[in-house]
This record gives sequence, structure tokens and C-alpha cells, in this order.
Amino acid sequence: MDFIFFLGRFHVLLLHLPIGIIVALFVLEWQSRKDRYRHLEAASPFLWGATAISALVTVLLGYMHFAEGSFTGPSGEQHRFFGTIVAVVATGVALLRSSSFANSYKPLFFPASLVLLVLVAITGHYGGNLTHGSTYLVEYAPQPVRSLAGLAPKRTLTTVSAADPFADVVGPLLTERCAGCHNEDKQESELVLTTYAGVMRGGESGRVVVAGNTDLSELLRRITADPSDEEFMPAEGKTPLTAQQVEIIRWWIAAGAPNGGTVGELEVPAEMQQVLSTELGVSF
Repeated sequence: MDFIFFLGRFHVLLLHLPIGIIVALFVLEWQSRKDRYRHLEAASPFLWGATAISALVTVLLGYMHFAEGSFTGPSGEQHRFFGTIVAVVATGVALLRSSSFANSYKPLFFPASLVLLVLVAITGHYGGNLTHGSTYLVEYAPQPVRSLAGLAPKRTLTTVSAADPFADVVGPLLTERCAGCHNEDKQESELVLTTYAGVMRGGESGRVVVAGNTDLSELLRRITADPSDEEFMPAEGKTPLTAQQVEIIRWWIAAGAPNGGTVGELEVPAEMQQVLSTELGVSF
């Protein structure tokens, strides 16, 4: 299976190829309808063929990547479904475009390219959810849009003392740096770090935060490991937490990993007050 997983990882590299070809195909089919650019029509069968082949290979690699088992949420299922539809539609139209019946169905090729463009956009949206989390696109959206997405109003902080220790301080740090691999749609090692419940539940190797005990908290060990260590997190060259952010997480765990209430209700050393003020951009 390791070789299958190895090949599957190339899905994230190859997927850009069919997207680019589909965009080019749409432009060609659109322009070739005009008398001035009618000569472009000769390239249509070749572009449809390239679209079909690249889409089929990308989907095959995607199924191999999916076999790793980390993609457990609805976005993973939708990404796989729409990606498969793209490959099926592209292959069907490519076969028709290269057949002897192509001239009879010529009016269908431009609409088909438009359908592919829409489908690949939908597929990409769900793929983005896997990489960044399902709320990535609407994180900074106006509140009416956030409400449609099921998100609560953004919290406005005036002081550190009024901040929720997890929702306002630690949670955003973990979402920013760890959501790419540990969200509800892509649960690497069965670990979700975008919610308090997920953090406290832990992953396949057990608990990652032991409230009040920094020595036994695997999360802290991973983010403070040597960057050259294969266990260092975040992995794969992603931007790590800053030294200041690591100290905030250390303080939070030592304080009992609180969720709810306010920072002002906790014991906060003077030096940590300054760190929190700097990170949140408001006074203590």
C-alpha cells in the first residue's frame, strides 16, 4: 500500500493540469464559434482528448490519495464525487468529439466546456475545504454571509482580560497553523485541532493535551521539537507557530486548558500578559 500512497500524493501536483486545460478548452470553444477564429476549431479534438486523459489520471491518483484514510468528512466525499464527474464528462465528450458524428453534435461542445468549468470549480472548492477547512472562504466575509455558512458573529476584543482562553486565543492559533491537516474533513492521524472537543479528544495515538500537565501534552512536544525532527509539527514545510504562540499554548495547557470564561479569571503572569497583548493586538 505504501507505493499506492506514494503515487497518490502526486494528485495534489497533477490536479492543476486538467484545470488549466479546461480553461483553455472553454476559451477555444467560445472563440471558435466566431468566424474570425473558426480556424481554432481544428485544435478542439486534441484539447478534449488532453482534458480527458489528464482528468482520468488525476482522478485515479486522487482515489489512491483518498485510500490513506485521512479524508473522513463530507468535503472529501464531495471532492471525490465531483472530480469523478469531471473525468466522466470529459471522457464522454472527448470520445464524441473525435468520432465521425462530431459535426452533428458541434453545438454541444461549447456548453459542455462551460459545464466542465463549473464542475471543476465546485471540485476545487471542496478540495480547498480539505486543505484549509470548510470555513476558510467565509472567515472574513460580512456577517450575513457568515450566517448563511452557519458561523457565529465574529468576536470583537477590547481587552485581553475579556477574551475566551480557547475561542479567542488558542483556537485561532491552531486553526491558522494546523487546520490544513487536522480539520473535520481531513483528519490526519484522526486528530482535529479546529475545535475544543477535537483537541481534548486527541487522535489515533491518544490524548494530545493533558490539562494542567505540559510534560505529558503531546501537542506541546510536537510544536517544540527540533524542526529537523520528523515528528515536528506542522509538517511538510508548513509555517510553524512562532515562539510567542508556542508560549501561549504552553501557558494555556498549564492553566488547565480552559474553555469558556475569560482570561481575566485566570492567573496570568505579568510576562504572559504582555505576550497575550502583543498576539491579540489589544491591551490586557
